[in-house]
Amino acid sequence: MNALKNNYHILVVEDNESLREGIVATLKKEGYFVGSAVDGEQGLKKCRSESWNLLITDIKMPKIDGIKLFKMVKSQFPALDVIIITAFATVDIAVDAIKNGAEDFITKPFPLAELRSKIASIYERWDSRCKITGSNTKSDLIIGNSDVINKIRALIQKVSTSNSPVLITGESGTGKELVAQAIHQLSPNKTASFIPVNCGALTESLLESELFGHEKGAFTGAVRTHAGKFEQANEGTLFLDEIGDMSPTLQVKLLRVLQTKQFQRVGGEKFIESNFRLISATNKDLQQAIDDKSFRSDLFYRINVIPLHIPPLRQRKEDIPLLIDYILQNKAQKLQREIPHIQTSVLRKLQAYSWPGNIRELENFIERALVFIEDNLFTDELFSFTEVPESPENTPPLPNRDLTEYITKIEREMILNALKDCRGVKQRTADQLNIKTSTLYYKIEKYGIEEHEYELSAS
Repeated sequence: MNALKNNYHILVVEDNESLREGIVATLKKEGYFVGSAVDGEQGLKKCRSESWNLLITDIKMPKIDGIKLFKMVKSQFPALDVIIITAFATVDIAVDAIKNGAEDFITKPFPLAELRSKIASIYERWDSRCKITGSNTKSDLIIGNSDVINKIRALIQKVSTSNSPVLITGESGTGKELVAQAIHQLSPNKTASFIPVNCGALTESLLESELFGHEKGAFTGAVRTHAGKFEQANEGTLFLDEIGDMSPTLQVKLLRVLQTKQFQRVGGEKFIESNFRLISATNKDLQQAIDDKSFRSDLFYRINVIPLHIPPLRQRKEDIPLLIDYILQNKAQKLQREIPHIQTSVLRKLQAYSWPGNIRELENFIERALVFIEDNLFTDELFSFTEVPESPENTPPLPNRDLTEYITKIEREMILNALKDCRGVKQRTADQLNIKTSTLYYKIEKYGIEEHEYELSAS
């Protein structure tokens, strides 16, 4: 049995005895800690007397119905996740509950495998939040559960044991330096220095002085001897960020250092040895730069022994909820405030946005939001994502080559046209699209399709 799963507490509130017992037995077999209640009143008492991570509740129940229970519980325990069990006749109510913070809904009759799948995805996010909270090393903080991030983690583990140069590529804001730090922390030389240098932030002369160091009196203002980054990184890791911005003259000098592991300070005659591991990063296409004669091919082959590409955030949207959890914890701690709860509807909108500035843009958004939220809760009323935020000035517009976004656009258009043809009748629309009615309601919510978009054609 998964010990951590047993720490995940699920409360099942269902007045149908056979269904309730079936759900409880299934979830206990999965390894979760499961409690149950026969109606909303008992469910409310248990929510108030015990700590739960997930509430699964039917809508139609005696004494207190599921929606009233959901609203009462959410007002007192906003971090509690909720799954609504509904019938076709009450799907509209369940969709409205999702808009107000429910995590998901499931339509009767349903196979228990479907419910297990929904719970598993919610549990995985909770599990990742626990790991984030308990983590104290950079190598543990490559956040995400997507396939591509899991592959990056595996590659980090493999390359960390060697001393071969690594070239990390990816757009600005994707976390290239964090990956470089993770490689260093898992390496045999993790107790030595990790020395980062931004090649794009310094002029050629300043960057040369930073890398090679200088002797006292080497130039005006050199009042003392300065040990450069090559020297400081001895037996450790030198991280050259935005190496694609390095001038051709410095590229030649860097190539020489990589070949000999020796260098001279500016104004010095003595050769100094340094055994450092080089990790480079760039947001540029270095192959194109080679064709343009702005980057040396021999240097490229020297630094690109192990290539590692970090995808943009729009290509791993399933990681956004975990990233938001991590950023919220860090930003809230810095601002010395309680970690807020983020409404499910807001989370879905954040997940749907393309984030051209990647993780850096997401971090800036969360930090701004923390200043303005009230009642420690991110809500739709407080934040509107209908308007796409402007891209950062230093981020060029990207061509629309995202297949997922393209398919999403087509699917939304098909659903909207079917709703117009069927004059807004959901059952007829679902039949025309050959999907379940519950699926239609879900997609209407997912794509933010409003009634006024198709009611105009129904009049």
